[in-house]
Amino acid sequence: MIPAVSILVPIYNVSNYIERCAHSLFQQTFENIEYVFVNDCTPDDSIEKLQKVIEQYPNRKPFIKIVHHEKNRGLAAARNTAIDNSSGKYIQHIDSDDYIELDMIETMYKKAEKEQADIVVCDVVIEKAYTKELCCDFVSSHKEDYFFTAISCKGYGYLCNKLVIRKLYKIPDCRPVEGLNILEDRQVTTRLYFYAEKIVKIDKFFYHYDKTNTNALTASKTSMHYENIILLHKLLEDFLKEKGFYEKYIDFVKRSKVSLKAELFIKTKDYKLRRKYANLYRNIEMKYLKKLRRGEKLVIIFTHFKLHFFTHLVILFIHWKNRKHS
Repeated sequence: MIPAVSILVPIYNVSNYIERCAHSLFQQTFENIEYVFVNDCTPDDSIEKLQKVIEQYPNRKPFIKIVHHEKNRGLAAARNTAIDNSSGKYIQHIDSDDYIELDMIETMYKKAEKEQADIVVCDVVIEKAYTKELCCDFVSSHKEDYFFTAISCKGYGYLCNKLVIRKLYKIPDCRPVEGLNILEDRQVTTRLYFYAEKIVKIDKFFYHYDKTNTNALTASKTSMHYENIILLHKLLEDFLKEKGFYEKYIDFVKRSKVSLKAELFIKTKDYKLRRKYANLYRNIEMKYLKKLRRGEKLVIIFTHFKLHFFTHLVILFIHWKNRKHS
């Protein structure tokens, strides 16, 4: 029997989180689930902890696969491996340091079947050290606006709060690009929304996105983060050109470039790394200041005019303010 839903989970350096994640997956109220975990050569005991949890759920065990990479290949490759080793009608990506509400899969699957939807979206709880942020995703009621929602970032680019019908992942455009490990979900979501015939929303905070994992790729900023942003926008521009929407949507891509540069600069502790990428998008950044927050605007302005000391002071102030209110 073909599983109704395949839950796909990449595993890398999540020893402190994998047990909580696995329990939330195996305790789902929905029965017809296939689980595919991909061990991307994790250096810790994440797999051992996962296997111990699996033993506690003998009814789930026959429907669980653990696929091992021979070398570390990154998040995008792990997602592709999971897709290739799954067989469910619908696919649900879950990050291994996060967890989900116990009725998430059942509710989203029933919604997909009832509405004959290609994608079902739920809301997200972002969990920080001392606070929680409720993030309501957005889905247009009109098919012609799906792609606009994604390219304009009006909705969230997360993959993990979206149940997606398998046929969309059979489209080459909709597969994660190996090597793009930061914002790879935004790249995929943009294409899923382009090809989807029907997307629906459930107003439930089913997905818990944990931002306390200091080992996560998003935690410590390196050159890879900047290079991935450059690659992400190149892929978006190429896609727009291929589909004939370049002139219509390129303005949103340029806004995204400047916004992500400002966000990255604020989160980058290494001032030498900021200096290295100071000229990134320099030719367009002053034009797209309007949509940025005040701190982000100051960071871009000071960097643009090579006032790096003041850039550093602004970033230190933002970090102090965030800690104070966390």
